[in-house]
Amino acid sequence: HEHDHHHEHDHHHEHDHHHEYDHHHEHDHYHEHDHYHEHGHHHHDDVRGLQEIIEIFENSSVSDFVKEKSIEVFRDIARAESAVHQVPIEQIHFHEVGAIDSIVDIASFFILFENLGITKVYSAPLVEGSGTIKVAHGVMPVPVPAVMQLRKGTSILIHQDFDIKTELITPTGIALLKAIHPDFTVPENLEITSVGYGFGKRDTGKFNALRGSLCQPTTHSFKEVHQLDDDIYQIDTTIDDQTPEQMGYLMDFLYEKGALDVTYFSVLAKKNRPAIHVTLLISLTQLEEFTNILFEQTSTIGFRYQKISRKVMKRTFQEVETSLGMIRLKQNTYQNISKTTLEYEDCARLAKEHQLPIGKVYQLLEKELLI
Repeated sequence: HEHDHHHEHDHHHEHDHHHEYDHHHEHDHYHEHDHYHEHGHHHHDDVRGLQEIIEIFENSSVSDFVKEKSIEVFRDIARAESAVHQVPIEQIHFHEVGAIDSIVDIASFFILFENLGITKVYSAPLVEGSGTIKVAHGVMPVPVPAVMQLRKGTSILIHQDFDIKTELITPTGIALLKAIHPDFTVPENLEITSVGYGFGKRDTGKFNALRGSLCQPTTHSFKEVHQLDDDIYQIDTTIDDQTPEQMGYLMDFLYEKGALDVTYFSVLAKKNRPAIHVTLLISLTQLEEFTNILFEQTSTIGFRYQKISRKVMKRTFQEVETSLGMIRLKQNTYQNISKTTLEYEDCARLAKEHQLPIGKVYQLLEKELLI
């Protein structure tokens, strides 16, 4: 399921955090260490440090996905607060109530996210208020410093609504958004299957809610049932200034690094140069890695890439004992179609062992195994 996380114009990303604190700002959840010692409070009764929160998650029974993502969000928030307050990250503490509230909020978000099977998030630009806001530490500009800090290194789009004189985006809200890596584009080929709203309790004078729509691809009708359709990236680049020897090395290297497929075509490129056109297929998660590999390992200074869809047969392996020796069978199925093939590496090994032509090995084994 794709998830279309639309933030409509007057909506915003308030993950219903502050309703219990009314006009208190979320920053009241985070405090430096010393604050507590002045009040003579016992450290453990009142506050939780980042390390304690990480341990709570690590010792919990939630899934690895929920653990990793929740810890990522807390770490992100603590890092931002540490930069804003200019104190080491170890000294950022979360109020007892705030910590439990946030732990439940954040974990719940990722539990639901995982249960809904969301693979991709799209978002309209976020809407933030303007002016200033009163918090425990005094008056802060909107967006609050922690939100600005959390934006660093991201390309999250934010528009400000100058009619609304309060914050609409909280540190937790933006940290959650960062963790699910939304695309700020309008999705294509998606059909909306359900729509939900999360309302904030603060009266902003406008419609105060976050709207999310669950969508699924219209193109792959079998996507849910079979996992036999997937999307991958195809990378294309033409190299006209490396030797055939180097190109041979490169192909091995790309396969070693996990490319799904590598093909070379001989082409005539600019200035009538004979060149090699390289096409490689990689999974969607490997783009950054292969960008680095291509720029580091080859002479190319730019390449094209596109997302393409493919259909694959489901593949399983089985080891069988034959009159010539052990061999692996590759079994491929798609709906009611199945194909069995012999593993080439094994046939090559047996051909050498028995001093037979490889064609003969295939012939004998296919007959023996009734393939």
